[in-house]
Amino acid sequence: MSVSDYLLYTGLFVAILATQLGTRRPDARRLLFPVAVTVGVGFKYLRTIPSGSTAHLIEAAGLAVGLLFGLASVALIHVRKDPADSRLVTVAGWPYAALWTLAMVLRLGFAYGSTHWFTHALVTFSIQHRVPGTAYGTAFVLMVLAMITVRTAGVLVRARALGAAVDLGSLRIARRPAH
Repeated sequence: MSVSDYLLYTGLFVAILATQLGTRRPDARRLLFPVAVTVGVGFKYLRTIPSGSTAHLIEAAGLAVGLLFGLASVALIHVRKDPADSRLVTVAGWPYAALWTLAMVLRLGFAYGSTHWFTHALVTFSIQHRVPGTAYGTAFVLMVLAMITVRTAGVLVRARALGAAVDLGSLRIARRPAH
């Protein structure tokens, strides 16, 4: 990864996390924005999924880790209904931020380490097991996509269970055409 990649991913991470920390009254746009950003980044990396049994295991591991981090983040974000207007309210504090920061540090640490600390070991493993280098990036994109999707779906499911309203008016696709 280049310095600009590190800066881009860190900037996106900070922007997304900043919109979730504290007490928020998220509308559909705010809830779906991180998913849309991740899908956009995914299009860059997921044009072709590397093949091979070990590559698929690495990609599945990335997906599984993303699911686990996503479930943990759902557990760490409080969801409630505002009694005044029945709208969704989310509360995320430092444990939530720490979990997301840990996930980011692990991804960037692996990316940095793969080119600076354990390059030879990774190349040797990849050659021995016929793993294309792109499999690692694919695994991380799947991890992030799963993590964000599970967190978003978890918030929406919990909001619905509480009877909390999510404002869909901010989505253009949710508006009915005027007659």
